[in-house]
Amino acid sequence: MSKVEAERHKAAGNKLFAEKRYGDAINEYTNAIIKDSTVCVYYTNRALCYSKLEKYDQVIADCRKAIELDPSMVKAYYLIGQALIEKKQHTEALNKLKTGYQLAIEQKVKYVNDIIQALLVARKRKWDDDEAVRLEKEDELLHYVKGLIEKERADLLKDTIDEEEIETINYKIDERLSQVQTVFVQSKDNSHRREIPDAYLDKISFNIMHDPVFTPDGITYERQSLLDHFSRNGNFDPITRRPCTERQLIPNLSLREAIEDFLKENGWAADY
Repeated sequence: MSKVEAERHKAAGNKLFAEKRYGDAINEYTNAIIKDSTVCVYYTNRALCYSKLEKYDQVIADCRKAIELDPSMVKAYYLIGQALIEKKQHTEALNKLKTGYQLAIEQKVKYVNDIIQALLVARKRKWDDDEAVRLEKEDELLHYVKGLIEKERADLLKDTIDEEEIETINYKIDERLSQVQTVFVQSKDNSHRREIPDAYLDKISFNIMHDPVFTPDGITYERQSLLDHFSRNGNFDPITRRPCTERQLIPNLSLREAIEDFLKENGWAADY
């Protein structure tokens, strides 16, 4: 009887969710969990409501419970990945989303592209945070180096009374400060050069690839772009037009590793 009542609460929650009454829906899913705490869908449905309300700690807690109940629950990995991004726990977010992606491919869920986009967002946010820390440290170093140079100026000028010598010291110190500033500016300019190798871009969507695969003709595409193409247009290679099926696709592992390394150093590319 409890299971029947739990399903009634779930159905009521679904109706309230469709009406965007997320708080009321949460109450219904909670009642479903009270009646039967072994059904992971109740937790992911409630997590989705919490996500809409931006209550990310609750999203994470519900998704962890859902994964504990069913380690193959794609929706739980997707929702927890998004919540972890918002909590700036980017490394775990990437791990959860990668697991969700692999399960989504195996289970052929319809929102694989959404998971890929969440992965790119996680990479971009992680890079943004790391870049902010790097720039702060670089500015601190520049300030420190300039301080040392100014201290040298003060030491040199301390016992100097000759006007010409004073002018020479100031000229040399100013020139050194200018050189140091130029080096740091060039370093920043180099870090902002934004070019993505063509080989890293999918030939269908033109986005940077997450899961590159070979067709029998040796052409590399993003896996999901090809699967979408097969669904829309039929089983053939988009470029050569020769027959090709999902079972014939071969993971391009070396390229995937290269892209992941590239994104670690160039997280901005996730927005490409």
